[in-house]
Parts: sequence; structure tokens; C-alpha cells
Amino acid sequence: LCHKIMWALVWSVTALVWVSSPCTAFYVPGVQPLSFQDGDEVPLKVNALTSTHTQMPRDYYRLPFCQPPDGPRMASENLGEFLTGNKIQNSPYRISMRTETYCQKLCQITLEKIDAAKLRLHVKYGYHNNWIIDNLPSAALGVGAKGETKRRYAGGFPIGFLAKDN
Repeated sequence: LCHKIMWALVWSVTALVWVSSPCTAFYVPGVQPLSFQDGDEVPLKVNALTSTHTQMPRDYYRLPFCQPPDGPRMASENLGEFLTGNKIQNSPYRISMRTETYCQKLCQITLEKIDAAKLRLHVKYGYHNNWIIDNLPSAALGVGAKGETKRRYAGGFPIGFLAKDN
């Protein structure tokens, strides 16, 4: 009986010390805030293309988009991104903090007939770019049937639009 009381006391004290230990901060990978100075490069990553019509995500670089000079590389920061099916990769886009840049050519691609058809099909099925800028997802304002702006944000933004006469 004395042995059981002693073990209960040891466990109680251990639990009390563990619970009452002061904790001043914690860190979750990929969530640490970053500070940018004017002109600093802000990372822009790309994720898989998604569509509400097909429910089939597609690799961003499966379509004829500009690629980084040394080729696409995985840029996932944690296991959770991998387990949720995100395919986060680096991109060739360069954004600098508080620096306005207009109409810079990133690359020029001549589309083969098959690539143009593939791109058109993905536009038709409503695929969206899912860019990640400073670990924040891109979003777009919704547009109503009459062209008015809706106060609804959708994840990502369309890779393109088809003209009504097509």
C-alpha cells in the first residue's frame, strides 16, 4: 500500500511540474512571420491547378507555363502540405516588396497545336492557379453573371477565360 501511494505521489508531482512549466513561445514550421524591407524579394510559389468542375488537381507545370531557369523544384515546407496533396513548387516570377513593375516579359513560348488544345481544355474546365505569396494563398473576387463584382473570394484565380462566341 505504501508503495502505491509513493508512486501516485511521484506521478502527481511529475504531472504538476510538467503542466506548470512556463512556456513563453512556440513555433510551427512555415508559420513564422517574415519582415520585408523595400526591394526585398517576396517568394512566390505555385501549387497544383484545381477545378470545381473536375475535382482533379493538375501539376502546374503540366501546362505550357514559364518555368524557373533551373527547372521546377518542390518547395513544400512541412509534412502537412505533402499529406494534404499540395504540390508546391518554385516559380520563375519575381516580386519585390513595394516595387511597382509593369509588363516585364517572363518568357516566350510558341505553343504546338496539342499544347494549345490542352490549355484550352483546362480553361474550359475552369482550372485555377493557386499561387502562394509569402505563404498566403492567392484569391480572386467573384464576378456575377452580369459582370458585377461579388463580395466572395475564391481560392486562386482562373488560368484563362473563353469568349462567349467560342
